Amino acid sequence: MGQNAVLAASISACLLVLSACGSSHYIQRGADLYGEGRYVEADEVFERSEPRIARATLDQRAAYAAYRGATFVALGDLPHAQYWLTIASEIERTNPGALRPDERAFLEGAWRAFAHRLPPAPAPADTAIASSSQIPSPNVETVPSSTPVQQRTLVPVAPQSMPQ
Repeated sequence: MGQNAVLAASISACLLVLSACGSSHYIQRGADLYGEGRYVEADEVFERSEPRIARATLDQRAAYAAYRGATFVALGDLPHAQYWLTIASEIERTNPGALRPDERAFLEGAWRAFAHRLPPAPAPADTAIASSSQIPSPNVETVPSSTPVQQRTLVPVAPQSMPQ
């Protein structure tokens, strides 16, 4: 192999390493901001870098979706949180190992936080109503009908179009 071929191969390898680092930099930056509790800034980083996600590797897409979803949970935007957490879960379900163990634990924690952010179930019926002959049927809905969020299942549903 000539000197020019070695140089070209070295440059190609360097560019490959740099592009791999560059494509995950925005994920790490958003994750760092999230970890610092700077959720609005993390959201801005993720939003600006969303167009890159289509070109990212599967493991980067899963990590991005997990952090993006957790950021939406922290900001109280539950429909978008569910959308992104479902994407991360679906990638991990169909490609076990796409998320590192620490990222998988983070995703599970994000789902728990999501579940706790849901509005509580309605209070039990008033005793006067409960003692009457007409007992109302229980309301098992945990999310107000005005919020289009589905309960999380063990196997997330396939992501639909992102909520507006």
